[in-house]
Amino acid sequence: MIFGHPEISMELLVREIVRLLPEYLPGVETGTAASTEGRTCWIKSWKALLTVLGRERGFHVVLQEEGDSALQRQLTILWKTGDAVTFAAYSGFGDRQDLERRFQLLETLKAPYKLILYSCLKWQDAVLEQFEAALLRYPHHIEGEQYLALNLMGASQCLGAHLIQMPKSGALELREAKQLNQLPGSPFYWIRVPERSSAS
Repeated sequence: MIFGHPEISMELLVREIVRLLPEYLPGVETGTAASTEGRTCWIKSWKALLTVLGRERGFHVVLQEEGDSALQRQLTILWKTGDAVTFAAYSGFGDRQDLERRFQLLETLKAPYKLILYSCLKWQDAVLEQFEAALLRYPHHIEGEQYLALNLMGASQCLGAHLIQMPKSGALELREAKQLNQLPGSPFYWIRVPERSSAS
């Protein structure tokens, strides 16, 4: 238990996501999540997948979509027990400013397990440095909180996964913020489920 919440293995969660994700992919090629149609398709896929995973674990799942248009749409998913949030997943699709804004919102939400979902084929190291800088600036961390950064690379059919656990409460030192480590086995590749023909 962490903060009185049920324990979640983020490493096992990633592997379960990779195993199940092909079943939730849209029937058309989505491309990268940066495009308008791609973002909409990916949000629908992740909404369905994380809802199933949360309910399987006995959580009440709360869904929120933000943005007035497909170009601005973002997804927020919370796994709750009563009024308490155990797991929070925020998408950060779009440009680096969109990602920064969404990650800062995730930091302010108190939950032991947090996931930021984004899509970046170029400048991947720079994005990780952006996360580390945001963690360094934020002064109200809680010891034991875990952040999972998932880079959805649709064109390559893989997920990059990095994880950090807060070593203490309050502000972090530079060396502590730079512990956003790649999970063993990352990037994780998924195999697309073949579409069934109408004759079968």
